[in-house]
Amino acid sequence: MNSLVRQTNPLAPSSSSRADESRQGWRPRLVRTLAAHPKRDYWLERVPETPGRYQVRGVTGVIFILFGLMKAFDFTLPILVGAPGLQVHTGVEGFAQLISSIGMPFPLFNAAMVIVMEVVLGLGLILGAWTPATRLITRLCALPLAGDMMMALLVGIRQVQGNPVVIDGYAIMNQFWRLPLELGLLAGMMYLLWRPAARPVAPRLVPVPVSES
Repeated sequence: MNSLVRQTNPLAPSSSSRADESRQGWRPRLVRTLAAHPKRDYWLERVPETPGRYQVRGVTGVIFILFGLMKAFDFTLPILVGAPGLQVHTGVEGFAQLISSIGMPFPLFNAAMVIVMEVVLGLGLILGAWTPATRLITRLCALPLAGDMMMALLVGIRQVQGNPVVIDGYAIMNQFWRLPLELGLLAGMMYLLWRPAARPVAPRLVPVPVSES
């Protein structure tokens, strides 16, 4: 007598075991997602600074902050550009008048952006040594400031070639100290872009004397 017998394979996974595996399959993926990521941790870690690098950050950051604030006030802008008798508008409009004579488009917008960039990113250079993501913050601050100094150097080269920027009959930015200072600031930004954080110090192995019994 033939009877229909359902044969089961004990080695084949049952439907309930497949469901359990599908429910628990997210756990290894979650563990891999939350695991340490070397490249991400490299940019987000806080790296202690060395004394020499503190000086580079502090000096360049303070100079950028002062330059940004001097551009924002009408009574300091003529001193900054080397034309004490120059009459300019108040605040950002005065700096916009200057960069308009250089030939930069959208002078009012770009003037406000330059002032905010120099003050905020200069402060970021100083505080970046004490915050997490030392490398990331340092490069985000140094890159726009390096571009700012490149633009200033182009104006300085124009002055050296005998083409000064003139506003209301005053030859502005024709100062001997500008070119070395701008070159120094650019060199500082390029250094921070090249090495945004100090090199890690390898631990020193101190030999421990072993007494022989």
